Amino acid sequence: MRIYLLFFFYLFLVSFSNSQNETLSLKVDNSSLDRSTGRAPTSYSFGLKKATPAVVAVTTQQIVRRLYPGYSNPREEFLRRYFGMPGLNNAQVKEELVPAGIGSGVIVSPEGHTVTNAHVITDPRTGKPVQEVTIQLSDKREYEARIIGFDRSTDVAVLKINANEPLPHVSLANSDLLEVGDVVFAAGNPLGIGMTVTMGIISATQRSELGILEQEGSYENFIQTDASINQGNSGGALLDAKGRLIGINTAIISQTGASIGIGLAIPVNMVKKVLTDLVERGGIQRGFLGVELGSITNTLGGAIVEKIVPGSAADLAGFKTKDIISKVGDRKVESINQSRLAISQTPPGTRVPIEIIRNGKKITLFVTLDLMGRSVPLSISGISVEPLTRENRFKFDVPATTKGVIVTKSSGEAETFKEGVVIVEINGEQINNVKDVGEKLKRGSNRFYVWYKNKYRFLNYRVP
Repeated sequence: MRIYLLFFFYLFLVSFSNSQNETLSLKVDNSSLDRSTGRAPTSYSFGLKKATPAVVAVTTQQIVRRLYPGYSNPREEFLRRYFGMPGLNNAQVKEELVPAGIGSGVIVSPEGHTVTNAHVITDPRTGKPVQEVTIQLSDKREYEARIIGFDRSTDVAVLKINANEPLPHVSLANSDLLEVGDVVFAAGNPLGIGMTVTMGIISATQRSELGILEQEGSYENFIQTDASINQGNSGGALLDAKGRLIGINTAIISQTGASIGIGLAIPVNMVKKVLTDLVERGGIQRGFLGVELGSITNTLGGAIVEKIVPGSAADLAGFKTKDIISKVGDRKVESINQSRLAISQTPPGTRVPIEIIRNGKKITLFVTLDLMGRSVPLSISGISVEPLTRENRFKFDVPATTKGVIVTKSSGEAETFKEGVVIVEINGEQINNVKDVGEKLKRGSNRFYVWYKNKYRFLNYRVP
């Protein structure tokens, strides 16, 4: 079996852009479906008529450099080569905007906030976004969209349309209330033919560890459906019988690339978390416990604590190695993935009860979660460093072979440590994480081995 992301690509050349803060209004309907054994409806057109105008086609374009041949005679070539004279008819390199791909999206606010997949608007090789995104509504109106931001670890991206009037938008359901057997509809732009709706049921929930998202530290928690979805459906809507958004279609499992009834969608609750973080806070904010988890094989499930980060939220709350996490807040967890997901979906600063099993007894520890990727002050004036995450590698163009921690804030007081400098070694010892920095530094002269703009070099810095 192969797993296919549903975006229809033309090219793979891209560039980087940043998210921006702004306000957001959403229509949320947390009510449950009527699952009584009454007569099934003969048509779902009423709910779909309300929802499908918000389902859009997403096309992307990218600037590419092309070489256009020219003509030069022998005299011009001689003057150009030996005397530096410009060639009048030499070949020229020109930049052109060309099509990059086709996908789908869903408008979720009257202000024009639109959700799609991160892989629809980014290059899978570099993770950088395309130059231009165009959104076409079902009534053929077209808008140029701005990329608010994207999160590759969940494959969610947020776009923004600027229109002079409120735009059609969907209501968001509560994906935690979904059940196997619920009727669903996949709406999108398959194969670029236009807005299409197919029907099926929910086949499974909480599908994880499928390896669909290759991003390190990704969060997989898919809804599985047999509603027919195909290439170009990426970023499209998975709707329930009321026409509410319950997920974003993202991939199919197939041997041929065609739909065989195994489609996967990101639950809307995960999408909403990324959406509100990017729009209202300017970046993803995930809860951080500060433990390394391992799998366990028992009938109860859960995840065992193998390591605890010193000074982390878990350390302060009294966690110990060999504790088994069985519940986070009101969510029962049965695996490493479910534990990571429950913690990451909880806002930083939240005081959350975590149920553990220690020596066969259930204990509840209250933890105030930290912020994942939080900047930690370095004992050099005006400098802050962060882990070398995939996002930081993209932002500062750091190659995968470079290891260490990266300077993300610099007031300029220390001229040698600019933003984007990767600290690889301190005093001859490898730096693997932020904690290593404080441990390897010493008072007086320190010898740093750093990477900056594709060059390695040694630096000396004195810590008072």
